[in-house]
Amino acid sequence: MTGPDPAWDPWTDQSYLRETQYKTDVNLAARQSIYAYQHPPMNLPAAVLDLAARHGDEMVADIGCGNGAYLAELARRQHAGPVLGVDLSPGMLDAARRRAPAAALVAGDAADLPVRDSAASLTLAPHMLYHVPDPQAAVRELRRITRPGGQLLVVLNGDDHLGELRDLVGIATFGESLRLDAGQALLAREFASVVRNDFVSELRIPEPGPIEDYVRSMISASEYHDPDALAVAAASRLPSPGPFRVRTHTGCLVCT
Repeated sequence: MTGPDPAWDPWTDQSYLRETQYKTDVNLAARQSIYAYQHPPMNLPAAVLDLAARHGDEMVADIGCGNGAYLAELARRQHAGPVLGVDLSPGMLDAARRRAPAAALVAGDAADLPVRDSAASLTLAPHMLYHVPDPQAAVRELRRITRPGGQLLVVLNGDDHLGELRDLVGIATFGESLRLDAGQALLAREFASVVRNDFVSELRIPEPGPIEDYVRSMISASEYHDPDALAVAAASRLPSPGPFRVRTHTGCLVCT
């Protein structure tokens, strides 16, 4: 097992993200599935949308929509207004289409969005700014497409998110170039108001399987010659007895 290539950043390599990591939603779904072990349980898309000043008939744009978790939650809430999902990866849009068939979906770059000025009353940017080579440019685009008086909701992870899992794997950082504190400061340069909402919880993982699946799917694992060996080695270091406890810390930044 060899270490990562310091000259390559898979977190912002647009070709790698589109054609490998997110060619389908398999890797993302593997990471999402570990939250079945969260205590107390939390539906993050629901918690984020609870923060929106939503009337139910406004235009909503989900930028970096991934496999459609937020689009599906909007559909569950019977949102009556137009809904647009934008993602870099056509494969992720295919997955989103299955979960939210009524949403309009389009492939696009967050730093050059195929959306007109002031189109959205509510813009969502969940877990995507760390995938953009120039986050400041993406924030300007998010501001451009959000109408005056509208809202932008940005979701990012805290510095301590999954810290115990990072220690177990032996990777100092999972590679996210932008986390919650820095994201808050970045957004404050473009928006008059940025209100931070933190969600802190815990994973209680009872067995090695979910750990191995998560590690294999990680973007950071792709920097290693043998991600399977990395996953097995991490699982072999699990403490016993009892569940493996991992802190989760995610935040939603409500910008107006």
